[in-house]
Amino acid sequence: LKLGYDTVPKFLNLYGEGLPSKLNAPGTDPSTSLITVMYTEVGSLNEVIELWRHGDGTKAMERSRVAARGASEWRNAISEIAELAVNFTSTIHKPVSWSPIK
Repeated sequence: LKLGYDTVPKFLNLYGEGLPSKLNAPGTDPSTSLITVMYTEVGSLNEVIELWRHGDGTKAMERSRVAARGASEWRNAISEIAELAVNFTSTIHKPVSWSPIK
């Protein structure tokens, strides 16, 4: 996110306002769940990380992403969040066999 003292709080407010519509969007895969949203206090400042679980893998992720695009409150939040962004990165990680998150 852009530098500034109010950038992360503004992001979190916008995200929180739009999130219910994303989570409840028709067509969202039932195996999709938000694990956590975190932000940095030290190191790379104004970095926000969201961690999602898509139990049925990339197909579930894609179904949920498509469904979220139809959620008007989420779209409105993202349009304002985009103005705060410097970059956006999306990655896919697989948990190790002994991870508490499966």
